[in-house]
Amino acid sequence: MTDLEARYGRTRSRTRRERMLGWTVGIGILLAAVLWVWWVGTDPASTQLQSRDIGHEIVDETTVVVLFEVSVDPGTPVTCGVEALNTAYSIVGWAQVDLPASDKFTSTHRVEVRTSELATTGLVSECWVT
Repeated sequence: MTDLEARYGRTRSRTRRERMLGWTVGIGILLAAVLWVWWVGTDPASTQLQSRDIGHEIVDETTVVVLFEVSVDPGTPVTCGVEALNTAYSIVGWAQVDLPASDKFTSTHRVEVRTSELATTGLVSECWVT
């Protein structure tokens, strides 16, 4: 027995039952996490939606035209928020556009956005299924 053990005592060793319980709980949590990731990733009801900026055109001090594409399952209507930014990356114009259902997976759109001052860029901010 060492000096420290004599002074403070020994820590109790884990029993086989406690170790098995710990492993079982750990494996259960890991299994639940894997099943949840699989369930979310293979949910057939979820719609895949992507948008991508193609370009923009500064028409004048109060207008910018944004060109972008949206990829979504055919027959799905989508709404997108399109914005114009100035040199300080502040939003100087914003438009919400409803895109009708298309028969193609990817469709290209051209949206005119009115601005409060000269914009330096225009982009699609976010799209969602409607």
